[in-house]
Amino acid sequence: MFQLFTKNSAVSGNGGTAAGLVGSYDTVATRVAAFVDAGIDTFMLQFNPFVREMTRFAQEVMLRVQHLQKVA
Repeated sequence: MFQLFTKNSAVSGNGGTAAGLVGSYDTVATRVAAFVDAGIDTFMLQFNPFVREMTRFAQEVMLRVQHLQKVA
């Protein structure tokens, strides 16, 4: 994450977008799955408004992540 930050100053100063969890549902799901494959099992995410966006993330992204994990 911090390597990306040093290469791209457009990434937010707190590193919030440095993990690459931005883009289409498929893009974000693929990125989350790659982190999981690398052994990451905890993510700190922020949603605004919280309930609506957390629900959308679960329905749109996490379902795709689960599918990717079954295929692998």
